[in-house]
Amino acid sequence: MLTPAEIAAIVAATKGAVDIFDKVAGQIRTVLAKRPKEEGEEHDRWRFKINPEGEEIVVKQKDRTVQTVTATELSNVLNPSDLDLVKTYEAAMNKYYGRWKAVYAKKDASQDPLVNAITEEQLTEQIIKMKAELLGILNFLEKCGVHLDDHYMNIRHLVEDAKVEY
Repeated sequence: MLTPAEIAAIVAATKGAVDIFDKVAGQIRTVLAKRPKEEGEEHDRWRFKINPEGEEIVVKQKDRTVQTVTATELSNVLNPSDLDLVKTYEAAMNKYYGRWKAVYAKKDASQDPLVNAITEEQLTEQIIKMKAELLGILNFLEKCGVHLDDHYMNIRHLVEDAKVEY
């Protein structure tokens, strides 16, 4: 059984990883669907948002709560090693996010189609490097009892199929 402090730490680390996921989700979709660059970090546009709060994981649609996973529910399905796991996801997502931002800023920025194609390859390679963490945080949320919908499922399917095309 997890202590309240362990549950709060798990929820905090989950929030860090989910926040990054939400920031890059639309951008990942533009890369893998071969769409033009998205400007800015429009992560507030998603219909469903996972908002870890205190010792609970709350799923909202706009301002309406559609699901709450309580501390008791988390304690029933998680163990202390899950804290290490989600902290690892959070740390890796932070590391990858810095790289992602730097390369994504160059997407569609050149007049030279070859330069843009190389940037697209670099972004796809970065998605493949992030694949374990992107899918891992989604699997972790499901283990917690969170019902995934909206962009979470869409991005999961895109990332699962991601490959570099030469």
